[in-house]
Amino acid sequence: MRAFLIALMMLGLTLGHASTAHADAMETDALALINAARAKAGCAALAVNPKLQSAATGHAKAMARQNFFSHTGKNGSTAKSRINAAGYGWSAIAENIAAGQSTAKEVVSTWLASAGHKKNMLNCTYTETGVAVVYQPDDAPIKGYQYPFKHYWVQTFGRP
Repeated sequence: MRAFLIALMMLGLTLGHASTAHADAMETDALALINAARAKAGCAALAVNPKLQSAATGHAKAMARQNFFSHTGKNGSTAKSRINAAGYGWSAIAENIAAGQSTAKEVVSTWLASAGHKKNMLNCTYTETGVAVVYQPDDAPIKGYQYPFKHYWVQTFGRP
């Protein structure tokens, strides 16, 4: 079944649950890689929090559907306002975004190669997370980029 879902995604097809199931697997894979990197850095594994997941998913969907790539939403939202709107009570938060990476390994490698993103991922203060990827098969290139991203990633971090 997983091979079938991957084939559908490579063809640029979406079938409701098929793309959702594939995204869920990619998110799970990304979290496993992130937690492995955290373990090497001496940090505890991040636990998925449904409210942080909701904030991450909402922003990834917004970037994919509204064709932009930024920590600031087209409606002016910020990581802080999105996490607050999801109802997460926090003492510390952060957000990573990425676009264009079609696998969990690619996105985690990209984040680890970026000082700011790596700092968020390996910050032992954070104990909870949400990881989301949205696939936009008919994506158009964003101004300033030659190719469409198609995959939009968001990871939120928090500590209650």
